Amino acid sequence: MGGGTLVSGKVVINKTDIPNAVVYLLPDGNATPPISPMERTMIQEELQFSPAFSIVTTGSTLYFENRDDKIHNVRSNSPSNRFDIGTHLPNTIKKIVLKNRGIVGIQCKVHPEMTAMIFVSPSMHYAKTDSKGRFEIHAVPPGRYTIETWHHSLTRRERAAGRKKVDVGDQAESVSLTFTAKGGLEKNVKGIIKQNWDKEVKLIQDALEKAFSRWQKKKHTSATTKVMRTQSSLYKESGLRNAIAKSLGEPRALAHEKQFDNIRKGVQGLKGEVAPSNLRKEIDALVSDLKKDTKVIKGP
Repeated sequence: MGGGTLVSGKVVINKTDIPNAVVYLLPDGNATPPISPMERTMIQEELQFSPAFSIVTTGSTLYFENRDDKIHNVRSNSPSNRFDIGTHLPNTIKKIVLKNRGIVGIQCKVHPEMTAMIFVSPSMHYAKTDSKGRFEIHAVPPGRYTIETWHHSLTRRERAAGRKKVDVGDQAESVSLTFTAKGGLEKNVKGIIKQNWDKEVKLIQDALEKAFSRWQKKKHTSATTKVMRTQSSLYKESGLRNAIAKSLGEPRALAHEKQFDNIRKGVQGLKGEVAPSNLRKEIDALVSDLKKDTKVIKGP
């Protein structure tokens, strides 16, 4: 970029120089900063995303290129940019548009160990800190700005407490940004990327409610199919089963399998005559147990 002023500085959290923090400038007042959307490609190869972390501006197009010989399904449950690209075959490219600012945790639905992050910047004037916490934002037009920082260890309130005002003129500006992260720097960035399983459990609950309703109407075959598909797609294929097994152990994941099987046998008529209240208890118990487990997986 030509013209403009250099704004540089350092980001310190809990008295530690912080790499991979995002720093960006927003003009003061109600002015909306001009944004030029970008095009970026995220490659899926050897069951990994590359790059694992990148920055784009709002409105940017993100391409997913599958170079693996396996099928992927990339999605994000981030509130700012929720998406699911569906089945992604080998040697194909899919794309999405990231319309809103904020952090976007990305994960493969088929391979939950595949994770990545995108930070969607609301400003063209941004930078990522280096290994010593230093940053440089080039070609900033003169004016008064608020300089903000994002890092996975900081809460929204902690980020707000550390933001600063900066007047940009003809001379280079140097800014020191200091934060306190009460949760500590050891906070796992995987917690941002990790699937929020609450949505999956709600889908399981709704699907089992439909199965129960069909069973009460004597539509036993339809009810049985619904339970089996729920177990297969929403519990297994979504990655929820693997997440439970990884965090709480394989026996816990198998226990849920048995719960699903008992419900299926009930609606299928393999357990003889079943009282509606008993089948209801089995469904409620499974949903309750899944909710407890996902709460443990998410952490405090």
